[in-house]
Amino acid sequence: MTEQAPTRVALYASVQHRRRRVAEFRRQPGQPAVLSVLDEEWGALARDFHDNGVPAGAHRVPPSAGADFMRALLQRFRMGYYTFVDESG
Repeated sequence: MTEQAPTRVALYASVQHRRRRVAEFRRQPGQPAVLSVLDEEWGALARDFHDNGVPAGAHRVPPSAGADFMRALLQRFRMGYYTFVDESG
């Protein structure tokens, strides 16, 4: 893909009617995505996606896929409490 991929994607959780930043994925060109969990309880979804890949149709996209992994995080998920946000700046 030639489309520019995100370099930083944050995961936010809606907790007690407030949006809380709970995890962050980062990547450098040509490198796998890395994860920083800011809230162990609410960041479990981010850890699962990092450990097992992001669901994308019939397969999962692993963090070793770098740019494709970051793009996969930004697909529309049916989640009521979580939101992925591109914060690449």
